[in-house]
Amino acid sequence: MVERTVWACAVVASTISAITLLMISWSWSVETPTVTVTESTNYPTWNLPFPAVTVCNLNKISALAARSRAETMRRPANMTVDELMEMFRLFLHVTGLGDPDPVRYRLLHDIMLMNNLEIPQLMGEFTPPCGTLLERCMWKGTQWRCDNLFQVVNSTEGLCCSFNYYGLLKNNYPKKITVSVPKDPRRVMASGYQTGLSILLQPLAEDYHSTDVASYGFKVMIHSSYDYPDNDAEIKLVLAGTESFITLRPTATYATVDALDVAPAVRNCYSRQERVLGVMQRYSYVNCMVECRAANIYAKCGCVPYHLPNNGSMRNCEMKDMECVVRARDRYVTAVPTRNGFVERLSYGSVVAPCGCLPGCDKVQYPSEMVTGGMNRSFSFNAISFFKDIQLQNQSLVHIYLADLTATHFRMDIYQDWLGVLASFGGILGLFLGFSIITGFEMVYYFSMRLLFDAISKKSDERNASSAGQN
Repeated sequence: MVERTVWACAVVASTISAITLLMISWSWSVETPTVTVTESTNYPTWNLPFPAVTVCNLNKISALAARSRAETMRRPANMTVDELMEMFRLFLHVTGLGDPDPVRYRLLHDIMLMNNLEIPQLMGEFTPPCGTLLERCMWKGTQWRCDNLFQVVNSTEGLCCSFNYYGLLKNNYPKKITVSVPKDPRRVMASGYQTGLSILLQPLAEDYHSTDVASYGFKVMIHSSYDYPDNDAEIKLVLAGTESFITLRPTATYATVDALDVAPAVRNCYSRQERVLGVMQRYSYVNCMVECRAANIYAKCGCVPYHLPNNGSMRNCEMKDMECVVRARDRYVTAVPTRNGFVERLSYGSVVAPCGCLPGCDKVQYPSEMVTGGMNRSFSFNAISFFKDIQLQNQSLVHIYLADLTATHFRMDIYQDWLGVLASFGGILGLFLGFSIITGFEMVYYFSMRLLFDAISKKSDERNASSAGQN
């Protein structure tokens, strides 16, 4: 009796332990449906596109352009040209600079209405042109005309000059060179600054009027060719009179077919074909979020600021809308609108994705490092043609290139397929209960065939006993 009791306790304990571990294993599979693992640290970089390089002057408004426009505009009799130029700085309030000033907003709105002007039009005039900022351009060791490589694009920094950018359905290159522009993002087959992009930048320090950084120079944004130039990009500050080397160490992530078979809400990502955006050509988390911010501010103020994407279906903000835009700034500068003050209380998975935006299943990122030094060509003789006929004063030279021939390649896959579940469950059951395929057959045999045979045998014995009694 004691032996049977001990044996029964052991079986019950093993069964409870097995069931507990099976539940834990299953909960892990449910809570973590996908995992991302390192597939290779030697993935060839020529399989990845070179990033887009977006160059933005720290000076948002050209003093010469602002004065030229102010002199030709109709304005109140008691307002001077310098005072009107000063009011142009109110345009930058949309990017987070300055406090709301409804009176001056309304005054500038009336002046612009009097002259039939809009903010995007004036910012297009006031932004220093790419042809002036970009003095020399070299791509993969060959000198190019800068306007053949760079196009004017909109960004969260305003109008900038972008290389290798394919985010929009229609590019902004001059019509005469549109045919020669590659259909897909450019790539490189080597590493080192001689095989990347080199640009000589002219900051035009004497033309500064309105900046968001107390310095002369540029912001260089490095991002995916299909992503909107946003603050999510790798941003480097390049000062005037310096030579900077920006090295890139790209990483790529892709999703397997098994992972893509899982619902987007479960795997927590979208493939490029699963969601179509309104303005941007290809889905990515950055593009979805920037369109989401534009939609949020449009819902609040009935207009979209000039530095956010707009395909023309939404009204551009005017100066009369600026007070609403500035007061609702959290709607377009934060990842979770209206929740900026409570970020420390949020946990992963507790916030619904704004506008249904999820990360992209396939993505390429470009972590970077920058080394900067003062530019002095007194003792240098390399690339003489690159600097021919240029009087170096406070220009900036920037090199953007790959640091290595290999990159890190990540694979997103399901946490457990049917074979993994079978191995996991089978291992637990085998460890605690000695369960195996043979055991399964034995149980089937014991509870079905054996009972059937016993019943047949019993009936046969009863029939034989009955026959013997009659005899």
